[in-house]
Amino acid sequence: YYMSTIPKPRILFALMIQLSILLVLSAVAFWNESLLGFSVLIGGLNQIVPQAWFSYYAFKYGGANKTHLILRSMYRGETGKILLTASGFVAVFVLFDDLNVLGFMATFIAMIPLQLGLMTKFVNTMQ
Repeated sequence: YYMSTIPKPRILFALMIQLSILLVLSAVAFWNESLLGFSVLIGGLNQIVPQAWFSYYAFKYGGANKTHLILRSMYRGETGKILLTASGFVAVFVLFDDLNVLGFMATFIAMIPLQLGLMTKFVNTMQ
């Protein structure tokens, strides 16, 4: 039995913070205009869900003796993230005729540095 000495980062906590911020942004946008609020919500989810998929696979294994599993899992996570993001964009633009594209794209893009900042904070502290 081998136990890794490096603790796993608090990814779920970081994702919950990001999701909470998205819900607040969506509510504020929805108050101004319902279509904008909906567009903000799906734009943020289109970034958060694929990133959650990747994070799960990226940190699934730990320990130097599992390097081959870590590498395989990261490839699987990144492939899934790309496919989920692309299919999310296709689904949004095919299924929704009425969409605030600026709100959708701005939120999608804004979630990226937010996610990077949160993950940097929680991966570096790992408490």
